[in-house]
Amino acid sequence: MNYECSICKNQPNSHSFELIDYNDQTYFFYTCPAKAIKYYDCSGILQHYDGYLNQMTENTKWVWIFDANNLELKHLLEVNVAIELAKLITNKYSKNLEKICIINPNWYIYSMTSIVWPFLSREVRNLIIYDNEKYNINI
Repeated sequence: MNYECSICKNQPNSHSFELIDYNDQTYFFYTCPAKAIKYYDCSGILQHYDGYLNQMTENTKWVWIFDANNLELKHLLEVNVAIELAKLITNKYSKNLEKICIINPNWYIYSMTSIVWPFLSREVRNLIIYDNEKYNINI
């Protein structure tokens, strides 16, 4: 993958979504909103995700590791970002999504999940798992 976010190019760590591994036709993406400088930048974040995910071939599978470490109220208040990401994933990239693994879950991520729930397809909802053991992910 050679996508480069123009916003992150000018200001590194503006967004948080990156390819961390690839094996056997599966991409593994990692995000930690608390590490993003521009966690509120809805259009930039959507473009960032879409830029990476749009490079996958039609048959490529992918896993989304969502790290809720240090997620706070300020992130929860950016409801529009979460809703628009839920719509993007459901409408455009759910076909090959294998799993959404939420690591380091806290009260804020449970609240955010309940807010975006209506915007996720049943299929995507069924792919969400919470992993309370740090990085103990069975993929």
